[in-house]
Amino acid sequence: MIDKVQNIAAKISSQRHLVALRDGMASAMPLIIIGSVFMLVANFPVQGFTDWLADIGIQTFLNKASNSTFGIVGLAVTFSIAYNLAKHYKVDPLSAGLLSLGSFVLLTPILDNNGFPMQYLGSAGLFVGIIVSLITTEIFKFFVNRNITIKMPETVPPNVSRAFAAILPGFFIILFWFIIMLLAHYTGIDDIHALIANTIAKPLSVLTKTLPGIIFVIFIQCFFWMFGIHGANVTGPIIEPLLLQNSDANRIAYQAGEELPNIITYEFLYNFVFSGGAGCVMALAILIFLFSKSKENKTLGKLSIAPVSFQVAEPVLFGFPTILNIKMVIPFVVAPVVTTLITYFAMDWGLVGKPVGAVIPWTTPPVIAGFLASGGKISGAVIQIITIAINMAIYYPFFKMDDNEKLKRELAD
Repeated sequence: MIDKVQNIAAKISSQRHLVALRDGMASAMPLIIIGSVFMLVANFPVQGFTDWLADIGIQTFLNKASNSTFGIVGLAVTFSIAYNLAKHYKVDPLSAGLLSLGSFVLLTPILDNNGFPMQYLGSAGLFVGIIVSLITTEIFKFFVNRNITIKMPETVPPNVSRAFAAILPGFFIILFWFIIMLLAHYTGIDDIHALIANTIAKPLSVLTKTLPGIIFVIFIQCFFWMFGIHGANVTGPIIEPLLLQNSDANRIAYQAGEELPNIITYEFLYNFVFSGGAGCVMALAILIFLFSKSKENKTLGKLSIAPVSFQVAEPVLFGFPTILNIKMVIPFVVAPVVTTLITYFAMDWGLVGKPVGAVIPWTTPPVIAGFLASGGKISGAVIQIITIAINMAIYYPFFKMDDNEKLKRELAD
C-alpha cells in the first residue's frame, strides 16, 4: 500500500509539465512577496499613517510598486514556466520564455486606447499564461530536436547562433497562436482569457472558493504527507494559481478600500491553516518542548522548536515521527481541518479580518504571519493563538501516549 501510494505520488510530482509549473510559480514568488510588502505599507490600518502617505503623495507610488510586481505575475509565470520546461528538454530556455511572452501578449485583448487590460498581466492571466507557455515550449522543442532551425557557421558567437536558431520555431509558434486568435475572433470570442476562465478555471475554483473544496485539498495534502510525500508539491501546481488569483482579487479590493471578496486565499491556507507546517505541527512542537518526559522527546523538543517556529516542519514530521506513524493520523488530519473551520467562520462572521492579499513568506512565524496577512489586524494574530491552543489539545493525548511509550522503553534499558 505504502509503495503504491509513494509510486503514484512520485510520478505525479515528477511529471515534467507539473514540475515546470511548480518551479515557474516559485520563480514568480519574489515579485508577489515584494508587491505585498509595498501594498501593506501603502494601506497599513493606521488612519493617520495612510493619510500622511496620501498627503505627501507617496501612497499612489507605493500602490504602483505593488501593481508593477504582484500585478504582473501572469507575465512572469508565462516566461518562467516556459523557461523551466525548456531547461528540462535541454533546449534554449531564454528563447522559449520570450516566445511564450510574445504569444501571451498576442492572445491578450487590446483596449480602445491601444493598452492592455492590467488584470490580464496579473493573476487573471495565469491560466492563459500556463497553457501558452507549455504548448509554446512543446512546439519549440519539436522544431529544435528535428533541427528545423537556421544554422550559423561555428565561427558565429553562441548567443548570436542561438538567436538565429529560434527564428524558424518562433515564426511557427507565433503563427500557431495567430491562427488560434483568428479562429476565436471569427467564432465570436474576442477574449480568450475570459473563455479559459469560464471553461477551465471556474470548474477548478470549487477547490479554492468553497469550504468543502479547501477541506478536500487539505485531506489530500495530509494523506500524501502521511506516506512521507510532500503534499503541497503534489497539489500545488493545480491549486496555487487559483489561490493566488483569490489573493490578488483581495489585494486589488484592499487597495481600493472595497469589501474583500475571498476568505480562502494563498495565505489563508499556508499561513493561517498550516501553522508550523503540514499537520499544524506547531502545536505538537510546543507540546514536545514543554511537556516531554522521555529523553528522546526532550532532545527533539529542544532541536525542533526553533525550525518549526519558522514553518520548517521536517524535524517533527520525521523526528517524532508523524510520517508513516499510524497512531498520529487522527490529529495530523483533524488539526488542520478544525483550524480551517474555526478560521473560516471567524472571518465569515467578521470576528477576524480576512486576508488582504499580502502573500506572506511561508517561513514567517505563526501569529506574526496572521497579523501581517490580515493587514495588520490584531484579530489575525489572536485567531492563530486560539487555533494553536486548540491544536495542542487535539494532539495532547496522542503525544502523551507516544511520550509514555518512549519513557517506558528508556527505563527498561
